Amino acid sequence: MLALTGANNASNSAGTVAGSRMATYRAGIMIFVAGLAAGAVLEGGKLSTAVTGGALSGTLGANSIAIILWVSLSLIILANTLRLPLPITQAVFGASIGSAFFLGVPINMPTVSLVIASWLITPFMAMLVSFVAAKSTQLRPINSVGGSVAFYGILTMAASFYTAYAFGANTLGLVIGVMKEDLGWPLALSVAVLAASAGSLLGGERVARTVGERVSSLGPSSAFTSQLGAALTIHFFTQGGIPVSISHAIIGSVSGTGLSRGSKALSRKTALKLTVLWVATPLLAFGMAWLLQAASL
Repeated sequence: MLALTGANNASNSAGTVAGSRMATYRAGIMIFVAGLAAGAVLEGGKLSTAVTGGALSGTLGANSIAIILWVSLSLIILANTLRLPLPITQAVFGASIGSAFFLGVPINMPTVSLVIASWLITPFMAMLVSFVAAKSTQLRPINSVGGSVAFYGILTMAASFYTAYAFGANTLGLVIGVMKEDLGWPLALSVAVLAASAGSLLGGERVARTVGERVSSLGPSSAFTSQLGAALTIHFFTQGGIPVSISHAIIGSVSGTGLSRGSKALSRKTALKLTVLWVATPLLAFGMAWLLQAASL
């Protein structure tokens, strides 16, 4: 599951930087791997209680954890087949709540409501941040074409690393927090980072092309502001221990950058697919986990 998580979410960082023609997909994925490892190690612990101790007042057993991971795996495979970036945060969180609901584990509804509200806010917050950042770059243009490419090339690489860092701290931190109930934090951290990195290197390019080529045509400055808006948004929620989707953030920030230039960053068809995926993911995860819990008795 973690290997496919890495492959699926490599699109959010590597796809944007490669789509801007600033680097190859392979180079973008290498940046992604370095960033996710740093984020998980340095700040992944902030999401370790997002499910147990946060959304849930009780604990889940090893069987429930296995069900959560299998449900998430199934949805990741579906998303990879459709070449769409799955909001893995919603899959893991939805499956956790579904398992807890069936087992009668106390659910902290204020926390769950806060998380859902944050999911709704995330793309619009990222859109606003990237819109402001893009407008700022337009106020101070670089006259030299070569100078502009080099300047924003460096910034885009840094922002790509930051986006991957935010993914490691938030999304991967959430998954590690679920796994640690069975494996313990050190082992769960090691397994998660190694598996997600391997998946990114082996299968990340295919899904990355959806964001990099089909979502938007990005120039050097646009790639930078799109990455920056997403990373700042995810990092903001990480500080409060709130699991949010980096897929939501990157799509929102790409849209904000496009709007700053008076153009659409998303085709209607792609936007519709993403919206359906985002709404269906937590609901499907909840239902699948509930059914599997029932079947396992």
